[in-house]
Amino acid sequence: MNIVARRLAAVPAGILLLAGLGGPAGATGSTGVLTPPGTGSPVLEQMRRDVAAVTGAPQVPCWHDITIKSVANRRYVSAEIGWEDGDYGALRARAVAPGKWEKFIVCRDAASGVTKLRSQANNEFVSAELDNAGARYGMLRAQAEKAGGWERYYSNSAPGGQFSFYARDNRRWVSAEVTFRGVLHGVLRARATSVSAEQTFVW
Repeated sequence: MNIVARRLAAVPAGILLLAGLGGPAGATGSTGVLTPPGTGSPVLEQMRRDVAAVTGAPQVPCWHDITIKSVANRRYVSAEIGWEDGDYGALRARAVAPGKWEKFIVCRDAASGVTKLRSQANNEFVSAELDNAGARYGMLRAQAEKAGGWERYYSNSAPGGQFSFYARDNRRWVSAEVTFRGVLHGVLRARATSVSAEQTFVW
């Protein structure tokens, strides 16, 4: 059993079954552009190599101009690069239409679901901030120059429809916190053990 299979095997079976890992998308119409190997930007091609190094896959599909929309509030996910300090680059489902802050690069290995995301607004990897506390625990932020454990996710469908995804290091599904009020309304956090509307997105 390779390292990717071992990591997936370590995820509680109930989580995988609830999310239907590897199952078909629930909607159609990709928002992104599939980028053939060797034709993407240097940033995208490095991401492709990074995912291939983790999974051993001979080819890793990558997309640019991906938008992510929350099923829970029907808003596009923005990278809040106008925020400062510990909230800089927070991902939040709050935009009614996609713009520069709502575009992402995604590389995803089809066999394992290993996924990496990078904001096109600031060229930073998306991290799950697992050392935060309270309402900011697990908050997703586009703020990392390099991809490590906090920047690795598993998604259950390729771009082109509905999907859910979870953070590698805490094995929690990413939620759009639409019940939060104020500035953190719609912020994305890796904190859920099951999948419902708040853990479902379209890309």
